[in-house]
Amino acid sequence: MGEDDFVAAVEESRYANAEFHHADHLRLAWIYVWRYGAREAEERIAETIRRFAISHGHESKYHETLTRAWLRLVAAALKLTPGATTFDEFLGKHGWLLDRSALSAFYSGMRLSSEVARCGWADPDRMPLPYSCADGGFDLVAKKE
Repeated sequence: MGEDDFVAAVEESRYANAEFHHADHLRLAWIYVWRYGAREAEERIAETIRRFAISHGHESKYHETLTRAWLRLVAAALKLTPGATTFDEFLGKHGWLLDRSALSAFYSGMRLSSEVARCGWADPDRMPLPYSCADGGFDLVAKKE
């Protein structure tokens, strides 16, 4: 499925919930960062994933901190490899993003499993993420055409 169709299917909650896996979350984050820059992408992905979860009857599965933290890791990785113009190329350079335990370098299990982290943003308790909107962070200016 092409990028536009994929984004539309997720945003309109037509993408099958059972088929929306971790790599699909990463792909959506990558597309959003390319299209909108990291700051806007973070807000957009939080809204989109929450709406998707609600529309599929899984509002309680939505996790604000996980959604935003993964977007920030994708944004940081993309900043390191701006020449990666396809998601497959990007993932080939940053295969570590497929490791769902990657956030454990930044967060303890206790912090991530908290209700505060699920419902809102929780700062990392192990080490800072490489990108943060709160401190000004960075933003990709050259968006994919």
